[in-house]
Amino acid sequence: AEPDEVAWIDSDIRVVAGDYFEATGIEVLRGRSPSEVDLAGPPVAWLNQRGSETIFPETDPLDQFVYVAGTTRRVVGVVEDTPYDTRGQVSRKTYMPHEQFNNDRNWALIQTVKTRSQGTEVLEELRSALDALDPALVLYRPRPLSSLLAAARAQERFATLLMTVFAALALILAAVGSYGVMAGNVTRQRREIGIRLALGAEPSRVRSMVLGRAFRLSVAGAALGLAVAWLGSRWIESLLFQVEATDPVVFLGGGLLLVLLGLLSGWLPARTATRVQPAETLDA
Repeated sequence: AEPDEVAWIDSDIRVVAGDYFEATGIEVLRGRSPSEVDLAGPPVAWLNQRGSETIFPETDPLDQFVYVAGTTRRVVGVVEDTPYDTRGQVSRKTYMPHEQFNNDRNWALIQTVKTRSQGTEVLEELRSALDALDPALVLYRPRPLSSLLAAARAQERFATLLMTVFAALALILAAVGSYGVMAGNVTRQRREIGIRLALGAEPSRVRSMVLGRAFRLSVAGAALGLAVAWLGSRWIESLLFQVEATDPVVFLGGGLLLVLLGLLSGWLPARTATRVQPAETLDA
């Protein structure tokens, strides 16, 4: 069909060369890889899964034709979807070989190279390889993939850092508050504790009594906190990638940590109270 007679579907375009799919770890799910295609023949293209399902929802995309970048191309393969941002978003992509596209100088080309070398020798190797590929191309602003990923993840990292700081402050406030509540509770019970000790109660048993109360309060508080956290987890789900917002391991670990803080908050005041002489406690 002529370009004016078909529906237009937007797609990101990737111009690739050499073993691009192998170097980037993108699997060719169906069809042929670039090394199996005669690039000197008619124009060809590869679609990702999202693109093939959208353009050819009820038809086998292999050997179908797409009109892209001013040229009609035969689809020779379908590759797996890859996210285009740190949140895992996937878009439609069309891959075209550089050998069939190198006459168009209006496109910015990004070369992705996998190498074991490091340092300045890598740049020389890249310049030599790029010159062999196309002498008219210029190596501009070469950067390692790690720096590109760091720049792309800067906003998420900053948000994560802020959330970590706020979570740490909340944990500290929870510990201080628990200690204050339990210390005040034990202080009010100093006379009762003194009577128990004067009647021959073992200090360890008195401490167990205080810890039991602290444990019950901590479990109740942790259960309430986990319920609120589960309700609020939907709010941060958009910031996560390949991580569940309601990870049971994280929730269980957080609940256990709060319970341990509660026990520690009760143990310290109880230990102080039971070390006081009964006579001093009764006179207080």
